[in-house]
Amino acid sequence: MKGEVSINNSRWRIKENIVIGLFFLSVFINFLGPIADVDFPFHLKTGEYIYQHKGIPKDDPFSVYGEGVSTERERFTLSQYWLAQVLFYKLYSTSGPSGIIFLRAFVFSTFIFLLWFASRKRGLFPSLLIVTLIAINLLPYKLDRPQFFSFLFTLILILLFEKFREKPKSAMPLFFIPPLMLLWSNIHAGFVFGLVVILFYTFSETLKYFVKKTRPGFPVTNSLSEKSILMLLLTGLLAILFSYINPDFNGQILVTIDSHTNAKWLYYGVKEYMSPIEETRDPFGVWFANIVFWIIFGFVCIVTALNIVRKKSIDLTTFALIFFASVAALTSVRYVPFFMALVIPLTKDYRFFREKTFLRHFTESPIMIIFFSIFFIITIWFGLKFSMNMFTISKHRFYPEKVANFLLNNHIDTNIFNSSNRGSYLLWRLYPHYKVFQDTRYISLEATAESIAIRDALEYSTQPSVSSFGNALSALVPEKLGKIKISIEDGASNKKNSKIEKPLWKALLDKYNIDLIVHEATADFTGDIYILTLRLINDDDWVLIYLDGIMQIFIRNDKKYSDIINKYKKPKELVYDEIMIETAHLVKKKITSSAAYSSLAFALIMKGEEEDAKKMIEAALALNKKDLVAHFCNAYLALKEKDRKMVDHNLEKASYATKQLAE
Repeated sequence: MKGEVSINNSRWRIKENIVIGLFFLSVFINFLGPIADVDFPFHLKTGEYIYQHKGIPKDDPFSVYGEGVSTERERFTLSQYWLAQVLFYKLYSTSGPSGIIFLRAFVFSTFIFLLWFASRKRGLFPSLLIVTLIAINLLPYKLDRPQFFSFLFTLILILLFEKFREKPKSAMPLFFIPPLMLLWSNIHAGFVFGLVVILFYTFSETLKYFVKKTRPGFPVTNSLSEKSILMLLLTGLLAILFSYINPDFNGQILVTIDSHTNAKWLYYGVKEYMSPIEETRDPFGVWFANIVFWIIFGFVCIVTALNIVRKKSIDLTTFALIFFASVAALTSVRYVPFFMALVIPLTKDYRFFREKTFLRHFTESPIMIIFFSIFFIITIWFGLKFSMNMFTISKHRFYPEKVANFLLNNHIDTNIFNSSNRGSYLLWRLYPHYKVFQDTRYISLEATAESIAIRDALEYSTQPSVSSFGNALSALVPEKLGKIKISIEDGASNKKNSKIEKPLWKALLDKYNIDLIVHEATADFTGDIYILTLRLINDDDWVLIYLDGIMQIFIRNDKKYSDIINKYKKPKELVYDEIMIETAHLVKKKITSSAAYSSLAFALIMKGEEEDAKKMIEAALALNKKDLVAHFCNAYLALKEKDRKMVDHNLEKASYATKQLAE
């Protein structure tokens, strides 16, 4: 009888191990995939620079404004990720994209495995369900950035502290914390999160010790002994000191604070800086990850509350850390993986049901084995579905390979102006032949502000962008048709700058000796037409020499570039085709941003395809009744039909929309 039970148990363990194996194979495969992160190229190029020069750059070698470093932010961005960047470069140089991709899959799989290992006491299938949801939540974070080390290191830090709290007589787990912080602080600024965790542990455990000593009946649990507290405090102090052994010292902390205060404007609208609530409303949000976050968040809140009620006491350390992690995650989705790393190990013993007998027969039935096995096999198949491109660099809009090839094949000795989203890839491909103007590092806030002024074709520094937009649209109306003037009241600024000799955007291009504008025609996620694009269409100082449906290139109309102009000059009417191509895929996806429809309508009108344009105008106004471009398009159509009343009516709507946007 005992032999039969032993055999049955052995068979059950084999089945369990098969399910666990299928799960982790599924996780690993689904975290493979092409390199597509917008930031990865600048990390790779910086790692190459550091490795070849045997030192961290003292100023930015890759940009036209990079000579001389004056702010803590600049020093931070140049030095903070150096160890991860060198690792990326060495992996890429020896094994190509596959080395980076395997590293990414390994780190995320290790993260998931440690979370499962920490929560396995819940039972096989409940623990697998929890970590499966977490794996789904983490898929949007499948980016080749140093930040994935921070996710893993946060979890390791928590597990070390929790191991010590379980067996405080052994200080062995604490010995690993200072070297962990030393490594972490040279890889990613997320180590600041680790510093906060250390402070929470040391402060709350010390407070618990004194509360227990002075008020024995107070409902606080799991207090450490005096010797253990001293070991914890010493470890915390050493960990903080070790974390300062890095090239930038205070920069990480200062910039982390700055990103949520003075520089908050820079990250407005960036998805990773949105709160989960904002992302829920965002038309470009990742809905499946957002739903999973709220499920996990709700689960943690419920089991934490139930545990406090049942025990009639509170573990101050656990409660404080869960509260901190929750506030961080609710502030910004970029902290959600940190939330998972903190709360799952801290609530590993919290359950809805204290006794397992209620669900034992169900969870140990063959049905669960079959269900989970089938599910994981399907996810493995899904992960392998794109296996042909699994170990490559992705071909997408943020990696403009054709533009880079054109510039390298036709080397033009000048500076370029580009958008930040494309800047990282261009920096990687073009340096040292070209230097970019802007990229996703946002090293200089001054350069970022000037980049926006050029992109929005501002005539003077205090001009609202929407005013510049209205002026640029109006300038495109042929004189033979009449005039469409969209005005906005910005009186004092207008009068003050009425005698300006050269528009600000042109003055800035001259300031940086920029003779090449390498830029997309419309915004990637919304389809808004860039004002710079509209201005360049009618500007004889600039010649169109390249477009490919992703980006366009304008060169200054100067004799020294006559050869390349004669070879590649294109009619500027093709810019309207560029706008159509760049916005058509957004319209096809039926996004809820009106700009894609109105931008496409504008291009169709300029191409003479008025019937199709009217459909796009209708779609844009259905989404946003104040869409400026849609009202302009209606006014333009009315003007072509010589209906003055309709022109005035649509002008009134366009001016009203402009005023609302400005406000």
